[in-house]
Amino acid sequence: TSSSHHHHHHHHHNNNHHNGSNRNPTPLSRSPIAGSGSGSRSPSRSPPQVFTYTYPGWKNDRKLLLVPGPANNPLLMQRRQALYDGTVTDPIIAPLIHQTQTQTQTRGIAGEGAGEGAGAGTSIVVWNYPHHERELEKALRHYRDGKDDIVAEIITHGNTRQKSHIILASTHPTTHPILQELDALKEGKHLNYRGYRTDIKMVEKICSDEIQARERIGLMQRRQAVQDDTCIEPLYRSIQKRNRKGTGEGANNGKSESERASASAWSYPEHERDVENAIKYFLRGRDTFVQRFVKDGDRKEKAYRKKLQRMQMQMQMQKVTKVTSKSTFKPVTKRVPTPALIPVS
Repeated sequence: TSSSHHHHHHHHHNNNHHNGSNRNPTPLSRSPIAGSGSGSRSPSRSPPQVFTYTYPGWKNDRKLLLVPGPANNPLLMQRRQALYDGTVTDPIIAPLIHQTQTQTQTRGIAGEGAGEGAGAGTSIVVWNYPHHERELEKALRHYRDGKDDIVAEIITHGNTRQKSHIILASTHPTTHPILQELDALKEGKHLNYRGYRTDIKMVEKICSDEIQARERIGLMQRRQAVQDDTCIEPLYRSIQKRNRKGTGEGANNGKSESERASASAWSYPEHERDVENAIKYFLRGRDTFVQRFVKDGDRKEKAYRKKLQRMQMQMQMQKVTKVTSKSTFKPVTKRVPTPALIPVS
């Protein structure tokens, strides 16, 4: 511990005068991290920038990020400092930072770098759709943590939202194919499932991405069909086969109770919860999850039925031993509660 203590002290002392003397131990040349800037590629020359960290929390980060090991990422510290200084030139996020600063005039440093970093080829979509600030904050937060794939997703989604916002604000939005399909759905089906209004808004918000919007419309149709008990999708039927209760009135179709509680219906403890979850995922359009739920449930059911059979056999054995033991005193046998038997179809 003594060495780390000394280390900490030494830095603290340096931090008082902000000039080139505060050379933080950033082993840039030694850390072969992808895209870690010119410093890492030319270890012969000294790195071009000496990083002076001043952002809130940099000391703590030094302990976490500069230790050799999987978390070692000096680049994150540089990124955080650049965010703090307003000198980010990274093309994925610079245009966004640039526009937030021009919109909110935070620090006066949008930096010329922001414009250059964006590159001539990238079209910058400036966001002004309702509540876009939340998405921007989220993108910056993840960027700060080095989660670039999430940042890219947020930006793609934000761009979709922005383009959709422009379509909705145009003079004839109803001519847009997605909005026409949405209108047809609203008129054709009496939408009344829980959350349908939110879904309509959602489709409007992403209407510029037709593939995604159509998926959502398909989900709306599915949700209404489940609500109306008219859903004939094979995946939904496979859940209903496992469901002891069936659903509502339409599910009976004049079949007797025992007929419907067929060989595939589940009876293991907590199977109702699994059915509910499968339906929940089905309504969210997570079909692979549904298939997994059904498979797992079938496995649990098989194990449960085997266990029941064993218990029944043990009971038979107990009866037999009771009869054969012809002793004068009555043996005290524990009454085993009879498990619910599986109805025979």
